Amino acid sequence: MDETRSILKQSALLTGAAVVAVVSIFGAYYWYGHRTAEAPAAPAVTPPAVQQTPVNAAPEHPVEGPDADHTTPLDQSDAVFIDALSHVSGWNAQILRLLLPEHLIRHIVATVDALPRDKLPVAALPTRPVAGTLRVTAQGTGSVIAAANERRYEPLVSAVNGLDTAALARVYRHFYPLFQQAYRELGYPKAEFNDRLLEVIDDLLEAPEPKGAIAVVAPGVMYHYVDADLESLPAGQKILVRVGAANEKVLKQKLTELRKAITER
Repeated sequence: MDETRSILKQSALLTGAAVVAVVSIFGAYYWYGHRTAEAPAAPAVTPPAVQQTPVNAAPEHPVEGPDADHTTPLDQSDAVFIDALSHVSGWNAQILRLLLPEHLIRHIVATVDALPRDKLPVAALPTRPVAGTLRVTAQGTGSVIAAANERRYEPLVSAVNGLDTAALARVYRHFYPLFQQAYRELGYPKAEFNDRLLEVIDDLLEAPEPKGAIAVVAPGVMYHYVDADLESLPAGQKILVRVGAANEKVLKQKLTELRKAITER
């Protein structure tokens, strides 16, 4: 815990509680999918607004608690988050080192919103690129995701799985106004971010669990699934498939716990 707190203070790698359990892992996996470890640095600016989600007249799933923080400005929330996160058990230094130091909540909100879509924009990611590439092996005349690839993701999966879900949900409720503000800035003036988050979690839980080796092809810098059904999946579901069956089950269980913690009052 002392090591984690030190990294938080030194790097100011801050995030909004529960959502980071979802977004940090998906941002990191997205980078793992590239054929090359070299990628453009994510900009410290608000991602472009998108307006493809219908707006709601009232929140379907209210989450903001009576102690919600309505005073901390979104652009000046770093110190407050450091204090809150330092009291959450289970933080892993490996995750914290990946998080961007600026506009992090905005990046998290933009990534959550993009996960059920066809593409996950690089500019929206809340993480730095991680070293390495997706591991594949030859099979017949093509390539499949290597069995060793699943082991490569295990440290990050374990780190996310170790986060205290209940504590994260409490912090998320407290700082929810900041997530809502970022969601409005993204282009949804009347919609609730928490409704979108739960919708995204539900979408991720519907990801298929293929059996056997998964064939891939690399026509460019990114690998694509040979199976047309897999390739047509939303961005977030593609990532869950890519990490391997065992890791996918662990992440789905964490997502289920997270959803329950957020919706229980």
